[in-house]
Amino acid sequence: MANILVTDLKVVDSPQAGIGVARCLKDAGHKIYGLDDTPLVTTSDLFEKTFVLEEIRTLNLDSLIKKLITYKEVYDIDYIVPCYDETAVLFSFIKEKLDFIDIKLIAPSINVLKKIRKENLINILPKELKTPKYKVISSINEAKEVANEIKYPVFVKGLTKAAIRVTNDDELEIAVKKICDIWNNGEISCIIQEEIKGTLVNALITYKNKHIIAFTEMEKVALDGNGATWFGKLTTSRNLFNPIKEMCDDIGLNDCIMEFETIKNEKDGEYYLYEINPRPPAWVYASALNKVNFLKLFIETPKNTVFNTNEIYFGRETIHFLKSLPHSIDGLNLKVYSKGAAYKNNTQKYPSELMLD
Repeated sequence: MANILVTDLKVVDSPQAGIGVARCLKDAGHKIYGLDDTPLVTTSDLFEKTFVLEEIRTLNLDSLIKKLITYKEVYDIDYIVPCYDETAVLFSFIKEKLDFIDIKLIAPSINVLKKIRKENLINILPKELKTPKYKVISSINEAKEVANEIKYPVFVKGLTKAAIRVTNDDELEIAVKKICDIWNNGEISCIIQEEIKGTLVNALITYKNKHIIAFTEMEKVALDGNGATWFGKLTTSRNLFNPIKEMCDDIGLNDCIMEFETIKNEKDGEYYLYEINPRPPAWVYASALNKVNFLKLFIETPKNTVFNTNEIYFGRETIHFLKSLPHSIDGLNLKVYSKGAAYKNNTQKYPSELMLD
């Protein structure tokens, strides 16, 4: 049994992964501690104790490390699992300190995090994958120029989070301002991206000792306003396994759990990679319910890759989602998952700002 610190427990807006990750670890028999930057989070019998650290968002690294040393001494923490992109960046930035106090981090290294940022994906793609046309813009005029060059409809995406589909210049201007107000304190810096029509397919991996030890693909059925999955289907397909393995090897991936988001183009069947999330997703517990527990497998480290062998739907039991399915859903295993989001204001910062130097 391990003592594991799980971050990001909020239950507002979009699903954060902390609750799902904690359930995976609890089912595997481990002792779970919760961590977030605000007391306005979910606490339950999943956690032995829940800690609140403002340092996660104020980036007071000295204070953060001192408190983590105390948690190690008092609660003998073995692992930290960051469950939000920016939290993964923060803890990866202090990984050497964590190694020194003997806390293992389940997250990519800073070097890998830089390589997998949205604007850098084109540099790491294997030949089997493509990525939508895109450009990082720094003004409304530049956004309009790029959108018209790519041709509407396009997506306006935050560098950290959020995506809005727009069909003309007026909608684009509103979307850019909205995303940058929420996620970038009003500074215009976001992505304009080509729309690829097709099936949204996510792949989840557990990578350890230079080997994929668990792999599952999931088709998105219904999304929230930020593109997070509320209703999906775990499949038995392995179409993305080989290109993802090649990419992980090429970028020098360390021990972690990551989610790859793609679109299977309805025209030619090719897969377009548009985002890599450096942490487990909220739907990770759906896979555990389907007998592939990514967190359990990370700690136990099986010799061979564990694949999903059953197809199930998961998500909110919302009637209009169910009506949209083309066939009967009798007997399917449907579950409800937590949701959460973090917002930036004048006094808070994102850990990725540590990588700007």
